[in-house]
Amino acid sequence: MAKRAAPATWTGGQGLLSRTNADSEREGRVSGYVLKTIRQTVGLTQEQLAEKAQVDVSTLQGWESGRRPLMSVPAGSYLRLRHLLHRLGALPRLLAQLDTGLEADRFIGYVLASDGPIDLNNHPLATWVITRPFTELVAWPFTGAVPSELKEVVPLRRRGPSAAGPELAEDERRHMVDHLQTAAEQTTKDSAEGALLRRQAHYVAGFDKSSETVEWLAVMQRAEQRRLGSTAGWAPSWAVVRSGAHSMARIGDTDALPHFIDVHISTDMCEVANLNYWAYWLGEISDPQLADTFMIDMDMDSWHGGRLLKHLVGRLTRDNVYVDVVCHTLWALVIRKPMLLSKSIVEEVAAAVTRMLDEGLISSRSKRELEEVFYALRTVQRR
Repeated sequence: MAKRAAPATWTGGQGLLSRTNADSEREGRVSGYVLKTIRQTVGLTQEQLAEKAQVDVSTLQGWESGRRPLMSVPAGSYLRLRHLLHRLGALPRLLAQLDTGLEADRFIGYVLASDGPIDLNNHPLATWVITRPFTELVAWPFTGAVPSELKEVVPLRRRGPSAAGPELAEDERRHMVDHLQTAAEQTTKDSAEGALLRRQAHYVAGFDKSSETVEWLAVMQRAEQRRLGSTAGWAPSWAVVRSGAHSMARIGDTDALPHFIDVHISTDMCEVANLNYWAYWLGEISDPQLADTFMIDMDMDSWHGGRLLKHLVGRLTRDNVYVDVVCHTLWALVIRKPMLLSKSIVEEVAAAVTRMLDEGLISSRSKRELEEVFYALRTVQRR
């Protein structure tokens, strides 16, 4: 097993200071930064928004910096602020990011305040299947990667020496990674609940690019693959291996995803599980899910697939580290939902597929699957 660093010791300064569980809701850096972004998109200064919200400028500054977390604001006051921002012209999708930012802060605050035995049953990563918006907001302080819903607006506010996004101090980052690794290692290995926490802890910890974390992820992935073994159908460990393969691809492992596709998406049940998870990740399935078993329990007819199709087509690029699973998922989606290939989108799909085939920089399996997609597209065009 990869050797992990000892838990950080809090020394004050710009990092954690001294935290207790009572501090878990005193976190506001992500939602505060989203609020700042929204304020700038509606063209107001801090003074102007503070006046309209009928609060002191120092209060608004505290919200935006995270020193006065929005989570600690009474629900009625938060809703009034949210409705005010909407009336001032804030886009609904940005207000949704503000709501999700509160969830991200709750999670970050929980982990930073954790100092002792971990309550595995009630851990935030054990109680629901996290969504793409939540995950991107949690990853932001780790990676600096702007969440997809904010990419068009965050650059508007990059003036002066202020930070380009919410940040984690080094001691905070070390503590979060150590906590997630410990939680993953302590889970019940053969339960669906344990697999959910393990999977999501692996994935979030993977946003840290240190060599120690990269080595730990590789060890965990090998252990999970041994646990899954040669199981032909779906099992809780299948979902852990799937997410682990994506994490390994993100940190530069070019073999993890092709191996997962070749070995572990070999049955119809697993194909459906992969598609259902993609649909959830991209918001095609809007209802929150409490366990990974939705991947096999969900009826594929309950979601449309148009959003997933457009996303996959947009990710058919040579520099996408996930390109193999994108090609495979596009192929599987076209087979199971051929009605998505309407004449209004077929040319766009054909152009992306043709480009990938012409470049020739994909695996033989991806090439074969895209050729089958291309054949299906030509069939639609001849009708």
